[in-house]
Amino acid sequence: MTRKELTDIIAAKVADVINNPGFWGEDPQISIIPTTLLVGIERHEDAERSIAYSDYAIEADAVEDGDYSEDAADFQSASDPDLYPAGILIDYADKKPDLEKIARLVDKYIPQREENLYAE
Repeated sequence: MTRKELTDIIAAKVADVINNPGFWGEDPQISIIPTTLLVGIERHEDAERSIAYSDYAIEADAVEDGDYSEDAADFQSASDPDLYPAGILIDYADKKPDLEKIARLVDKYIPQREENLYAE
């Protein structure tokens, strides 16, 4: 996936939050799974449940293995989405996605220097 593709996907999700404020409730979260770059929107309540379930899965694995499994924790944290409040990615003056803030977020996943390595 390119930086532009990821930026466009995140901007579309933020636009969905802007255009459907009642549907997403208070404090919707943009979720990004680091290993796959799958982007979604979660209601705040659902995001809290996801975090609680993830913590439970790590603890359950530790009980099953008889100790804390670092591999399980690493796997679980890699497959957990990173969550960002959608509100921080909105340009409220223009009521549209803030592309500068989204670009800085994309830097965490696809740094500009890395993309240049794969440029054709």
